Amino acid sequence: MKKIYILTTALFLGANINAQPLIDFESYNLPAAIDTFYNGADGSGDFTIAYATFSNVYDAQWGSWTGFSVSNMTDTLTPGWGNQYSCIVGEGAANSSNYGVFNSEGEITVNANIRLQSFSIANTTYATISMQEGDSFAKKFGDSLGADGLVDGTNGEDFLKVWIIAEDLANTNKDSIEYFLADYRFADSTQDYILKTWDNVDLTSFPFDVQKITFRMESSDNSFGYMNTPAYFAIDNIQGASVSGIDESEKISFSTYPNPVKKTLTVTGDNGTISLFDVNGKLIMESVHSGESKIDMTNLDKGIYLLKLENATGVATQRIIK
Repeated sequence: MKKIYILTTALFLGANINAQPLIDFESYNLPAAIDTFYNGADGSGDFTIAYATFSNVYDAQWGSWTGFSVSNMTDTLTPGWGNQYSCIVGEGAANSSNYGVFNSEGEITVNANIRLQSFSIANTTYATISMQEGDSFAKKFGDSLGADGLVDGTNGEDFLKVWIIAEDLANTNKDSIEYFLADYRFADSTQDYILKTWDNVDLTSFPFDVQKITFRMESSDNSFGYMNTPAYFAIDNIQGASVSGIDESEKISFSTYPNPVKKTLTVTGDNGTISLFDVNGKLIMESVHSGESKIDMTNLDKGIYLLKLENATGVATQRIIK
């Protein structure tokens, strides 16, 4: 099974990360220990767990909701909208009970001193069975016909993906990755898949502190500008870290410019040893730093690098963009 990402390489920090408590939804008090859910029907709207706020909009007129709900449903067999709160795995990530369910549109925002690092993702039962078998609204993935029985032009090359749009709270940085929950576009059809396990989505490759993520669903199966495939996924085990990304006991500091850099990076600050790493942790260069250093990055590939300054006092790091 192949999953396709943009910006997928994890950032090598080379320092102690101040990890925050894992948001696994277990602390959310559901009505019962199994097969229950919360969808915002009480009109409370957005809800907060630890350092993260989850959007929720409930429409009392239609009994519908968008954004996030919390669930411990275990039904992996029943098709249709009536089973919209179940994960296809039948439980949360790492064999837990509770997990979140996303529907259509919504966002997660964290506190100003937190940056998001990763989360677990899975398909819902509703979306999975719809893609596997088709229903009155949506097509069976891999079929050249739509739910209406007419040729839909896809030649069976179907997909369901979620765009994960990352921002910082200052709205000065924004970028995105795409994650495929199902992909039937392979030349070798044996590689076609619908995700039926929990998988990890890494956010550390963004060259800024990810403090807000907005989700947008996209499918190959559409009619009149709207998705036919159920726009749902399950989410769990959200991991955050302090914005600094390094141990708070570090006392040394340095500055770099320009950043992003095209040719020469100038480093100023405390004396010590400076080291430049690529995103895989491979050492690119290392030298003694005394007040000011120049690093020639002309021949390096475009991407994200980590610069580390270390002396007897401690260690400090900065992300460098080429």
